[in-house]
Amino acid sequence: MEYQAFLLRSIGDQMKLTPLQKVALLPGISAVYRLTVRYHDRRAHDSVATLRRFGRERPALEIVYRGLFDHRPLNLPVDLACYEAFMVGLQKLRFDHIKDQPDLPTYGADLWLLERAAGSFAKSLILAPQLATGVYAALVAAVQTHLPEMVREVKT
Repeated sequence: MEYQAFLLRSIGDQMKLTPLQKVALLPGISAVYRLTVRYHDRRAHDSVATLRRFGRERPALEIVYRGLFDHRPLNLPVDLACYEAFMVGLQKLRFDHIKDQPDLPTYGADLWLLERAAGSFAKSLILAPQLATGVYAALVAAVQTHLPEMVREVKT
């Protein structure tokens, strides 16, 4: 599990992204979510999507693709209803209490690092979307249903 965590966290580090815990402490941030995606077969560029909301403003999604656009983010507006449905979905699944998906392979599967932070609180978990069952499949569905832009593949 430590290898997968290192692999996923290094993606954001290579792109020189601000750690999620620091983003959550910025003035006015009410919540922040981040999804790091690693494609095991390099069919698409690895990506880091950060969803944040400043106070009562419209949520915004920032996506950075490894190796593209000099790691400059693409900024996309997010519909408030989709944002709230995503948040509620994670709350219903008790995201803050879920552990990493068990028996993750060290190779041969895409990996996701899904994180949430608010104030000084931070939670993250690793999962393999193609191998997900149960609560992990429900997490994958929540992302793909409410915020599909977070996992949009940009082919290499």
